[in-house]
Amino acid sequence: MSGRAGLMKALVAIGLVLGVIGSITAWFLSFEGYLPGDAMVRTWATPKDRPSDDKANRSWVVGDVAVRGRFDAVTGFGIADGQDGKKLWEFVPPGRAQICGSAPRADEGVLLVAYGTENRATSGGSGKPAALGKGKGCSTVLAFDTKDGRELWSVPRTVSDGHFPGDEFLEAGGGLALIEHDRTEQEARTPGGNRSLRALDLRTGKVRWTAAVPGTCGVWDTFVGKEQVHAVLACGGEDADDPGSNSGEDVELMAAAFDRGTGALKWNVPIDARRPVSTNSSVVIESADPLVLRVVRSSSINSGEATGTFVSFGQDGHPQPGIELSGDYGQIDAAEVVGERMYALAWTYHKGRHYRLIAFDLKTGGEVWNNKLDEPAAGLAVRGDRVTVLCEWSTQSSAITELLVYDAGNGEELDERHFREEAPSGYFFEHDGRIIVAGAAGDHAFTAFERW
Repeated sequence: MSGRAGLMKALVAIGLVLGVIGSITAWFLSFEGYLPGDAMVRTWATPKDRPSDDKANRSWVVGDVAVRGRFDAVTGFGIADGQDGKKLWEFVPPGRAQICGSAPRADEGVLLVAYGTENRATSGGSGKPAALGKGKGCSTVLAFDTKDGRELWSVPRTVSDGHFPGDEFLEAGGGLALIEHDRTEQEARTPGGNRSLRALDLRTGKVRWTAAVPGTCGVWDTFVGKEQVHAVLACGGEDADDPGSNSGEDVELMAAAFDRGTGALKWNVPIDARRPVSTNSSVVIESADPLVLRVVRSSSINSGEATGTFVSFGQDGHPQPGIELSGDYGQIDAAEVVGERMYALAWTYHKGRHYRLIAFDLKTGGEVWNNKLDEPAAGLAVRGDRVTVLCEWSTQSSAITELLVYDAGNGEELDERHFREEAPSGYFFEHDGRIIVAGAAGDHAFTAFERW
């Protein structure tokens, strides 16, 4: 009996050891992306980008085409089954011209870009731009069919000094192409309002309307909604048209709405009814339905911390309760608005950034649910009733190795996957069950991953 009991103890001990080894092996295979049902594997990648300068790239996924915009070209890649990132078309601006602007969204399969030649000369010792030279400035707007790169139409854009503007002067949505034109000094002095914001038919380029922008205001940003065209206006100063003027307290940033059919001004209200928002602040339109603005009054480049508020408005311009950029939940980093909810990644710092995924109710400003993430978050996307987050390996590593999926309604975790090969960035799109990740300059323009 004693021999049999000893044998049983030995077998149990061996079983326990094998169980521990099996658990460790399974954990390792899962963590490295080699466990079926728990992994993300790379299916294809486009060729590596050409080396770039310091100008920002922009990426879109429209239907079965991923589009990459650079200063020197706009390129479309096929992402349907069997295309595997194949290059479909490319537009290169003529001569020495550069891509100097693009619409952040592509609508109805149409993408807007602008190109031109920058006038870098200055006049005397004033530092101001010299007189506009022939062919200078971001002066041509072009519409592409993203499916095949076909040029649908092009129109001239009025420029004042030849310097390239920021990226907020083009917008596409609801069948409209919005173009913000510069105002010359003569136009700025002419009574009758500001005629700089014009809407064209997105597919034909036919003029639809000119917005009734108040004459003392300049257009800083636009977003086409389902019922209204929303804008951030800078009102009250001579430099209101110029986002780079740093007019400070002399100009106040306002929220406005225009009729989508006629361009008539429906309302124009202060972003903050109690405390004016100056042009020293940063204001970005996060959503148009409802209108949600990210207002950053101050920020620190070193720490990444910022003070400000997410401000939302009803269709009549009435403000709703705000959501602070920084609160008990931490510092909000990325955010995405879907309907009456805002989904945000917020972090606190303790030997690295520690993140939470939070759903806010825009009508009340309160939290709906709040989930702690085990690893630092790198990117966020909301599609349908799912919230997808890409995470880094640890607080001490920026390698993106994990994908998490949550139910948008209640925050329940639905899926956890590990990348066999790390994702090149946290900026991604979802397409037919795959994750399409946009790369940095000099890297693969797009890399596709699928569940395995």
